[in-house]
Amino acid sequence: MNDLKKQKINALLTAVIIFVSVICVGVVYAPKLMGYQSYSIETGSMEPTIPRGSMVYVKPISDPSEYCVDDVVTFSANDEQGSFTHRIVRIDSEKRTFETQGDANADIDISPTPFEFAVGKVQFAIPLLGFIAGFLRKTVIKIAVAVIYIAWAAIEIEVFIAERKKRDE
Repeated sequence: MNDLKKQKINALLTAVIIFVSVICVGVVYAPKLMGYQSYSIETGSMEPTIPRGSMVYVKPISDPSEYCVDDVVTFSANDEQGSFTHRIVRIDSEKRTFETQGDANADIDISPTPFEFAVGKVQFAIPLLGFIAGFLRKTVIKIAVAVIYIAWAAIEIEVFIAERKKRDE
């Protein structure tokens, strides 16, 4: 393979890696900079509105009076259950609870959710991104990605040194 082909392949590979990195960083950090929290949807209880495997972006709201019936809200349950995202179907201001229901569920949730568990309103969702985020959270994948970036950097340095030696000769 001649040097020109190697340079073109290297430039293409570099562009792809930079593009994918910028997209990943943008999807993860841009919403955080705008004050959103992100959550992966692991069940189909909100389908078709929010498909399983989506990533939802939630604007935190601490004042219960800002919630309305029909809002899709993420709730932080106790430690065993993590969080869940459902629609508010009734607000009981006296008991300070929300009655919620998943769009795909026939019945409302068994027990009301206290106001204190409300994290915020879902602002938007990106289908499939929750699957990708879950995959990338695995330690083995993080190590593989790190190895790929280190290998890419080593190749870039090696190419730079080789080109410099050629020019110096």
